[in-house]
Amino acid sequence: MLALVEMPPPPRWSEFPRYPVIAGTILIAVVVTIAWWAKYDVSIVFATAEIRRGQLWRLFTTIFPHLDLLHLVFNVYWLWVLGSLLEGVFGHAKTAALLVLFAVGSSSFEFAFAQTGVGLSGVGYGFFGLLWVLSRRDERFRGSMDQRTVTVFVVWFFFCLATTLLHIFVVANVAHGAGAILGILAGFAITMPSRRPLFASAVAALVAFGLWGSTYGRPLVNLSGKAGFEEGQWGYAALVANHNEEAVRWLRDATAQQPKSPELWMDLAIAYHRLGNIPAATAAYNEAHKLKPDDPAFAVPKDM
Repeated sequence: MLALVEMPPPPRWSEFPRYPVIAGTILIAVVVTIAWWAKYDVSIVFATAEIRRGQLWRLFTTIFPHLDLLHLVFNVYWLWVLGSLLEGVFGHAKTAALLVLFAVGSSSFEFAFAQTGVGLSGVGYGFFGLLWVLSRRDERFRGSMDQRTVTVFVVWFFFCLATTLLHIFVVANVAHGAGAILGILAGFAITMPSRRPLFASAVAALVAFGLWGSTYGRPLVNLSGKAGFEEGQWGYAALVANHNEEAVRWLRDATAQQPKSPELWMDLAIAYHRLGNIPAATAAYNEAHKLKPDDPAFAVPKDM
């Protein structure tokens, strides 16, 4: 059990230069967030369907933008409190590696199972899970996690879960949970040398599954019911612009994730038809018609 002690106070903000990884992450988050609020185009950092086209770096950069001031302040504060503890002991390189691990791991699970998310909270929960283990098993971190902090993170997790289920406001709960689990496993890998291969393998397997789920496996594992909508919107926009090859690429992804949408199948059929791929167009027209057989808008053209 945790000793009944309080966590050491976080470093003063004037000590930023001593913690370049954590301080740099905070600075980038603040700058990107303010730029987003100021209506600058920062779309390059968000987790979007482009991830499934190979832009995996978005799983990391999506930690920088934040929705509002409370979101930003809460995440920045806890990243500073927890991250400075880790960087002060582990050094810059190991802390950077852990930050990337928790960022990509938590974001990939969020995108795979739910929708896109933004913010540092997945990293924060990763650091929390890691320090929860280290405070019990590593003398260097003795007293670094008190019961009050544990209560804050646990209560906040279930509060966010409730607000999401009650449709009050949606929170990236999958990222919170994935970050915490990865942090706990990493903590055991660090503090249990005899079982390090086991826990390290578990971390690697989870990250690999998250990457698979956020790319090839997303149509199979996504639980949001909204997977494929983004691809469908982009495919329709390409269709309107007469960029038919691009439309086909996006609409094939969209129909794979939303196979019961006659609108998506019809758009895909039109794109194929324009490209002269009659067999593929016929198959797509037939799929649209099967889903809405009584609607003439989804009838197979007579010239097919």
